[in-house]
Amino acid sequence: MCKIYENGLLPTAQRHFPEGSTSWFLQEDNDPKHKCHLATEWKADNQVQVLPWPASSPDQNPIENVWSIVEMKISRKQIRTIRGLQQEIKKAWRALPTDLAVKLVNSMERRVQDLIEANGDYTLY
Repeated sequence: MCKIYENGLLPTAQRHFPEGSTSWFLQEDNDPKHKCHLATEWKADNQVQVLPWPASSPDQNPIENVWSIVEMKISRKQIRTIRGLQQEIKKAWRALPTDLAVKLVNSMERRVQDLIEANGDYTLY
């Protein structure tokens, strides 16, 4: 996880939030790889603010919607090799409309509000 944070998260955050780490929050679930000592220490050392997330909350991360779309697109294909699977995933990823990311990010306020109103239970997202 620390390599992903270092090579993916920080460069992306710096590009989109040049004002610094206090202007954004990292949203991730409670997967053990996110909560382990090394990952927690790395985030603290790099001043990464993490959005608090309830332990048994439904996964509201918009990336889950993206993965579902990618999965639907590649499930129709007859893929026989790992390399073929990788190529199809990359092709489906590149074909996603740019405005999808904006729409998903803009839905976060509604997602969180629905989650609050549902007392952390199931929502339509």
